[in-house]
Amino acid sequence: MEAMTATPEWFIRTDEATSEVMGRIASSTSANSMSLQVRFLPQKAHWFLLDSLFLANQANREGMHANALSLTRQCVEAMSVVELGLCGHKDAESILLKWEKDDMTPGKLRAWLEENVWPAYGSGLWSEPWATFVRQFAAALQPYAHYSTKLAQWQDQLLPDAGGDQTQKMIRIARRAYDPQKATRITLLHAILTYVLGRIYLAAHKDTELSPLVLRLGSALSNSKYLDGHATDWSQQFWAMLCSTSGATVLE
Repeated sequence: MEAMTATPEWFIRTDEATSEVMGRIASSTSANSMSLQVRFLPQKAHWFLLDSLFLANQANREGMHANALSLTRQCVEAMSVVELGLCGHKDAESILLKWEKDDMTPGKLRAWLEENVWPAYGSGLWSEPWATFVRQFAAALQPYAHYSTKLAQWQDQLLPDAGGDQTQKMIRIARRAYDPQKATRITLLHAILTYVLGRIYLAAHKDTELSPLVLRLGSALSNSKYLDGHATDWSQQFWAMLCSTSGATVLE
């Protein structure tokens, strides 16, 4: 991530909350009492998510932003399976059995969570319902599940303004073309994943130590200059090239 005059608040709060969130989820998914056939699925999904984030972070630092984004998209799918192991719903085990038999697609799994679990979660990142937030977040990442022209644009580097001209931008095409903006935005996406996982855990567990950490993270994320409040069009936030009205390419 590019050095800035001040470290963004959301970055500080992510660093503060990540180990606490992931540690609690690891303990909870390993201790569920489901049948042997599905007992380990939420735990394996969490391992997959952690390893994908590790690889995505490594790729992101080395300028492989498209690869990092594709791996991040896979985390969204794994997160639904993790949630089934945490939510405590009486039918969660039967839904996991359907998923294990390939009778439940990722979309149908999220639809079941939306109908049966998410109404109890309250609001999302801003004042929108949790279901609206997660649905739009997942849908905006969906185009990056496969190699496409949209994903390919994340391989390009948006160069700083030449001569202070804010109306013209230059793009550098090269292998592993590190782009500070893309690196920062992918790190922001990973922070959102940590926030979502923290909220999922807190919906099923009263934890007075974790709760303020997650709430502070959510507040910091909601004020990021890369997002624009509850009216955010998530698909636009994941466009490969963004700049502010001032012409700046790296924000906070």
